[in-house]
Amino acid sequence: MKAETIKSYDFPLILEAQKILTDNPARQLTITALALEVGINSFKLRVGFKQLFKTTIHQYRLGLRLSLAKRLLSETDFTISEIAYKTGFESRDGFARSFRRKYHESPRDWRKATILI
Repeated sequence: MKAETIKSYDFPLILEAQKILTDNPARQLTITALALEVGINSFKLRVGFKQLFKTTIHQYRLGLRLSLAKRLLSETDFTISEIAYKTGFESRDGFARSFRRKYHESPRDWRKATILI
């Protein structure tokens, strides 16, 4: 199977999709809805995004949400549940599981460690 290449006219659309994700990482948005919003088909968006950013749209967005969560944990006194909601997770447990998978400690433990520093 031949590898897909990004056409030059698709670059701005893929970059626009990246900007939408970066500007509001907590926004619940399917790949299809994102593709429609920027004016490209979802296949081209998925393939082009992966080629440009070396990660999937899902992993990129998850990384943004977890980075935002880390900032909220260290800079605010929001509860873990509030932070989960503000970063677009559907549940506190789902947020904690994703956070632990990426940072190898729970949000609570991470918060305690940053307060001690």
